[in-house]
Amino acid sequence: MRKTFLIILLFLLTTFIPVYSETGKAGYAGAYLRFGLGARPLGMGGAFCAIADGIESPYYNPAGMALNPARQIGFTYHNLTLDRNLNSVAMVFPVRNQAAMALSWINSSVSDVVMRDTDRNPIGDFGNSHNSIALSFSKIIVDYFSVGANLRYIQSKLDELNAFTVVADIGGIFKYKRNIKVGLSVQNLGPDLRWDSSNYWGSGGKEYDDEFPVVFRIGGAGSFLDEAVITTVDVVKDTQLDFKIHAGCEYWLLKQVNVVLPDEEAEEEFEGATLKRKVFGIRTGYDDGSLTFGASLYYPYGRFHGGLDYAYMTGKRDEGSYHILTGRILF
Repeated sequence: MRKTFLIILLFLLTTFIPVYSETGKAGYAGAYLRFGLGARPLGMGGAFCAIADGIESPYYNPAGMALNPARQIGFTYHNLTLDRNLNSVAMVFPVRNQAAMALSWINSSVSDVVMRDTDRNPIGDFGNSHNSIALSFSKIIVDYFSVGANLRYIQSKLDELNAFTVVADIGGIFKYKRNIKVGLSVQNLGPDLRWDSSNYWGSGGKEYDDEFPVVFRIGGAGSFLDEAVITTVDVVKDTQLDFKIHAGCEYWLLKQVNVVLPDEEAEEEFEGATLKRKVFGIRTGYDDGSLTFGASLYYPYGRFHGGLDYAYMTGKRDEGSYHILTGRILF
């Protein structure tokens, strides 16, 4: 049954993506969303579609939330060049019947951009900001397959102009045996951003639809040595850009801890559960021509477990290098 399901998934992928994809190098609305999110995924080159087990799940594949039932809250800070800001916060929490939900917010901005008239004379500064707010849901359908979806509100502001849209993302993760997973997600299903400048710039303004491309992700991941070693590869294609390859691996030092877990049926707590918690991890990856590196330091304390993830991305296409920091608490 699992092999049949995997063959069907791969068939749909190879036929569905080429129909809706074009090749090119053009820009598009929501370009800040293609950078990647989270120090742990970016330390592995941005290959996270088949893992997607934390606060980064809504970005890479919402189907992964139900596979990791821990409550989790965290933030991510990206140190970007050219006075750009990219930050995010997210909260993931389990619900009954092997399901999970999440609320996440991604913010990108560039401040103090010089505005010029038709003669190229400076006439002041303006700001440029973007926000993505997502409500996510994930559920395990059978013990080897989970599905998930996001409903995202996208808003962009350029000086006094505003544009917004609402899009949906869907995803699935298939588990083969214990240590192999395949993930697929489709993002940005919905209308384009519509700008209306007719009320701001007189007769020179007009209505304009800024295309929001559909993004396809497929990934595979394998865990070995009792989940101490994880390897992963993603292929990403959208309707405006060429295929991109992301790959990475990480190694974790694990520690056994005794925890107190809630009994959902009796609504009482019981003792005696032993879990393996991640303590220290190192990782490296390849992100479409750029090398990435990262590390994590967590501290397990009873039911609480959390710490910091760090990633370093080498520069590509004449851009500078980047530093990414993510803090998270699991409980």
